[in-house]
Amino acid sequence: MKPNISSDIIHTIQLYHGIVEIAMNQILNIVASPVIYKDKFLLIKRIKEPYFGLWCLPGGKMEYGETIEEAIIREIKEESSLDIKFIALRGAVEEILYKGKSKIGHFMIWVCETRAQENTAQTKNEGEVRWFTKKELPKIKVHAVPSDYRMIETFFLKKKKNLKIHKSKMRSDGKNYILEYFGV
Repeated sequence: MKPNISSDIIHTIQLYHGIVEIAMNQILNIVASPVIYKDKFLLIKRIKEPYFGLWCLPGGKMEYGETIEEAIIREIKEESSLDIKFIALRGAVEEILYKGKSKIGHFMIWVCETRAQENTAQTKNEGEVRWFTKKELPKIKVHAVPSDYRMIETFFLKKKKNLKIHKSKMRSDGKNYILEYFGV
């Protein structure tokens, strides 16, 4: 007898071009940052679902074992060839994406402030990258992922305080758990 696969799961798999990890009951940790160079912000135009054809914050999925800093540096390099410096964690956003009444994505987005030393971003296979000044941002609002645009407004244009990243290092000896480090 064949298992009954819900249409939500099938739709999710099709929507994400076979990326099964976005299927039901999984929260993805995402790092994102409008890379800053002088008075400009780097955005990327999505060429994949979700948000195909819209401007958004560069970034992507964290890999197992990566810190937030390592993940955003790697993602920006992959998407734009830029070497960047991690400055701060500006915010955390839990985002649930719906299609109709069905949940099709659940993301924990770690919004980072990063800076580039040069404006030599290159378009790669993830989508077109482009620098926008603060004055140009309102003009692209209708062509941007609404939540990403709100993240830029909230965490970068309104100058909210940074979140502190507390790190914890735990070790198990097989019987006990030992806290080796906890701090900022």
